[in-house]
Amino acid sequence: MTERPLLSVRNLEKHYPITEGVLSRRVGAARAVDGISFDIARGETLGLVGESGCGKSTAASSLIRLEEPTGGRVLFDDGRGEGLRDVTRFDEADLKAFRRNAQMIFQDPSSSLDPRMTVGSSVAESLMVHGMTDRTRRRKIVENLLEDVGLSADDYDRYPHEFSGGQKQRIGLARALVLNPDLIIADEPVSALDVSVRAEILSLVDRLQEEYGLSMLFISHDMSVVRDVCDRVAVMYLGKIVEIGETEEVFANPQHPYTEALLSAIPTPDPRQRRKGIELTGKVPSPVDPPDGCRFHTRCHRVIQPDEYDLEQSHWRSLLNFRDEVVAGAVDVGKVRESVEAGAADGDAEATPDAAVEREIRADFGLPERLSDAAAERRLGDAFDRLLSGNEDEAAETLAAAFVTPCEESVPEFVDHGDGHRSACFLTARDERALERPANAER
Repeated sequence: MTERPLLSVRNLEKHYPITEGVLSRRVGAARAVDGISFDIARGETLGLVGESGCGKSTAASSLIRLEEPTGGRVLFDDGRGEGLRDVTRFDEADLKAFRRNAQMIFQDPSSSLDPRMTVGSSVAESLMVHGMTDRTRRRKIVENLLEDVGLSADDYDRYPHEFSGGQKQRIGLARALVLNPDLIIADEPVSALDVSVRAEILSLVDRLQEEYGLSMLFISHDMSVVRDVCDRVAVMYLGKIVEIGETEEVFANPQHPYTEALLSAIPTPDPRQRRKGIELTGKVPSPVDPPDGCRFHTRCHRVIQPDEYDLEQSHWRSLLNFRDEVVAGAVDVGKVRESVEAGAADGDAEATPDAAVEREIRADFGLPERLSDAAAERRLGDAFDRLLSGNEDEAAETLAAAFVTPCEESVPEFVDHGDGHRSACFLTARDERALERPANAER
């Protein structure tokens, strides 16, 4: 990005304190947004994508200061000739001026409209707050804007309950545009709409963006919508951005396993081209206690094996899932044993009951009856011996010591893949180093 961006977000954080006791003593924090950075150029649309709970909406409300960020900077060029100014340091007057240049469209238009106010009054309210006292002029501006978003000037005096969901979202668009802002933050603006209405709203957004010269942060979990709307895309997972780049480049050549999994979930209308989506197994982490290293390693289908093992990748993933559940004390051996004994009573007896229990547990976790790697199988067998004899803590210690992925040992840094396409993953970092290595280099 050669020219100065309109918006530059640097290491933005939003942590929610967790307290307990009568004195509300702080005992931790939920790291909803944990140090994200990106730029938006004038006239550009950046998509912020990720599954529910990853921190997208919190990031949006924090950068516009509907919620106060915990840390980081939000730099905005307000057109005063002073360059980029830090929104997080704005006083009340500066913040009010900033709100004229940066507006938000909310996911649920019904809850964002006051049912006791006419839609015209709701849209005109911003004009009044920012000093336009001429009621006739306010009404004229709003009536023109309602027509511009596909409604009628006569709708000014109607109430929100008289409109459909798609029409309410058009009203939300009008309210965001009424101050002629430079930046729109659209938080899942079409996720609650029917498919046909969604297409109409997206077409309207595209037209209005070109007509008004808007920059946009478009938040969504729908990758197919993002591909149609956005110039660039940033993929967010558990409070962190894990990949960012030009939309077509990210879709054609995803470099982070989480991006790869999101793209695999896009429905394909042609049954002849249907592909099997990537199923993410493993433990879903909490922002209160995010995992060490790469935050995606607890679910990653491409999680790296240490050099000492050579396992089928799906078995390595299953092995780590089993380890995590044993360490968490979530494997109920007694319940499995009861199930096996019930089968034995029905005539499906095993020569060694413990062997049947182990086989059942392996099957539950997708582990084969015997791992292809002898060293890994030996250590797994030792852990099962302890687990089945009732020594759960010793089994957890054995598994935690024997099976460790490099992905959990340190935090991956961003790797530049060219043309602004970057990702933070040990796997891609290792691939980049392999490409840079001379052909005759020692292995």
